[in-house]
Amino acid sequence: MTPPISPQTLTFWRRGHAVTLDNVPADRTLLEVLREDLHCTGTKEGCGEGDCGACTVVLGEAVGGKLQYKAINSCIRLAHSVQGLAVWTTEDLVSAKGELHPAQEAMVHCHGSQCGFCTPGFVMSLFGMYQNTGGGQGVDRAQAQVELSGNLCRCTGYRPIFDAAQQMGSLPLPAGCGVNEPVVVAALEALGERPAPAADGVYMRPPTLTRLLQARAAHPQAQVVAGCTDVGLWVTKMHKRFAQVLDVTAAEELRRVETYPHHIAIGAAVSLHEAYAALVSERPPLKTFAQRFAGLPVRNSGTLGGNVANGSPIGDSMPLLIALGASVVLMRW
Repeated sequence: MTPPISPQTLTFWRRGHAVTLDNVPADRTLLEVLREDLHCTGTKEGCGEGDCGACTVVLGEAVGGKLQYKAINSCIRLAHSVQGLAVWTTEDLVSAKGELHPAQEAMVHCHGSQCGFCTPGFVMSLFGMYQNTGGGQGVDRAQAQVELSGNLCRCTGYRPIFDAAQQMGSLPLPAGCGVNEPVVVAALEALGERPAPAADGVYMRPPTLTRLLQARAAHPQAQVVAGCTDVGLWVTKMHKRFAQVLDVTAAEELRRVETYPHHIAIGAAVSLHEAYAALVSERPPLKTFAQRFAGLPVRNSGTLGGNVANGSPIGDSMPLLIALGASVVLMRW
């Protein structure tokens, strides 16, 4: 018999204010919250697997007093994982006067949309690229191909979309379309000061390794998740339900990349994108491998630790880690 799924309050930052939703089940996806609860239907449901990119949104996290932007697949991302983060959807980019953001305007100028179903996802990947390059400056075709690798289009042949990525940095940013980063950072830091969910809540995201290990020992039945690039499919495709979830991605000790004289230590909660960046900095020839592992939204959510722990035949980091002579350090409470 399927156990009852208890709800929990979720709060994140969007459109200049905190959005608080009550009674959000632990296994509800971010896409479901956006489309069904907030009626943000610009974010599309395509494959439900994190493959097509129609559901792409951008997350913002305050790290060291600055915003870090990540384009992710909302269809397989559990909603509670964005607790205390900023969320942007395609509806959020237009100014109050209806003026388009450069990422949107470039798609119009370059005829980057045909049937339009995939367009919002492409726009959000372009927005993430725009923010991470200081206003779309210096984006070339090679970078566009890499960073749009998680978005699929059956109509355009991609050329006009790549053109849009290269041209968006030359377009003016209308008033009201930009991100006021100091305001958002302050807002996220204020959200982080609010009381955290109970240690035995339905969705647990402990901020330290000690508390994570304690929660694991106290709740061995809880489903452990990281980026949900695999577990999310258990929800969307296998229709599994989880009465309790333990998210490892907030544990500060597991979010670090540490460099030593003879080795590099990558925490289990470090994203695949950041983990491969660290490896490429040590061994530049790995860049091609890193860019061919899934698409950027998947690499932004998925973690190296999750790829190892999952043990899937498609866990493509395994041959690389074996070739590098990698070791795994395990802990328990």
